[in-house]
Amino acid sequence: MPGSVVAIIGAGVAGLACGRVLSEAGFEVRIIDKGRGPGGRCSSRRTAPGRFDHGAVYFTARDEAFRGAVEGWQAAGCVAPWDGRFFKDGERHDPGEPWYVGTPGMNAFVRHEAEALSAEFGVEIGTPGEGRDGRFDLSTKGGHQVADADFVVLAVPAPQALALLPDDSGLRTGAAAASFDPCWTLLAAFNGEHDPGFDAHMKSEGPADMLVWQAGRPGREPGSRFVLHGSPSFSRENLEADPDDVSDLLLKELHTMVPGLPRLAELTMVHRWRYARVAEAAPGDFGLDLDDGFATCGDWHIAPRIEAAWLSGHRLGRKLAREL
Repeated sequence: MPGSVVAIIGAGVAGLACGRVLSEAGFEVRIIDKGRGPGGRCSSRRTAPGRFDHGAVYFTARDEAFRGAVEGWQAAGCVAPWDGRFFKDGERHDPGEPWYVGTPGMNAFVRHEAEALSAEFGVEIGTPGEGRDGRFDLSTKGGHQVADADFVVLAVPAPQALALLPDDSGLRTGAAAASFDPCWTLLAAFNGEHDPGFDAHMKSEGPADMLVWQAGRPGREPGSRFVLHGSPSFSRENLEADPDDVSDLLLKELHTMVPGLPRLAELTMVHRWRYARVAEAAPGDFGLDLDDGFATCGDWHIAPRIEAAWLSGHRLGRKLAREL
């Protein structure tokens, strides 16, 4: 009922969408995330050469409800359409539908959503336990209590949800059915101005599946900053490889795709997304067990898209607002 405390573990698109609905319905929402800020895979990283969007590259808006949310973000100045020079395997590519990005960074619209909610960051929650008055006790793995809650939403990748769900939870079956492809991502900056002739280049074969010129995205600083996303097969084969070795391999591919770049980069770093893209989705738009007091949401319930993450969280929030 309104006034109940709902704890949402995970401050990505799904968790914030769920929290927004519940907050507007009168619930007390507590969002907790182990990261430094909101965003999840809609992440941006600031460096001396400039900003890198090293997570999700873009999103689409096919569902009417999500289109309404996108229009609101555009009006707030934190989302813009990306009418870029897109290529696939060396040929100009027409996506066939608008692509959107957060501005000035990919996480801008997620931060915008988080501003209206109570959120704590840099806190890693252990398995929720039994607290006072029938509530859940949410504490860190070190035993520091963070919050009490009447209901817990796990808005994290399925493997992380499995680690937090009780052993006898009926939601474990759905979470176990989801699978993910990993992604090694290279961030590289070079001195000088080097326009590669495209803003995003997708590849069907080889160690990388997309190269993005950061200055070619709306609202970005100029400069020669590139993000290269490793292909699922390359990332899986090198999942536990030394990051320096992965960086060398992806940097070589970057030079192959943009031959005019200087041999030495001003900055290079790699990021491993262990749960980058949903390979097999769990059944249902979300998972819900009202009796046990747990729910799950995320793109892994629907499809590997930002829109799907939002829809999963939004629809779960509407369901909980009616049922709790």
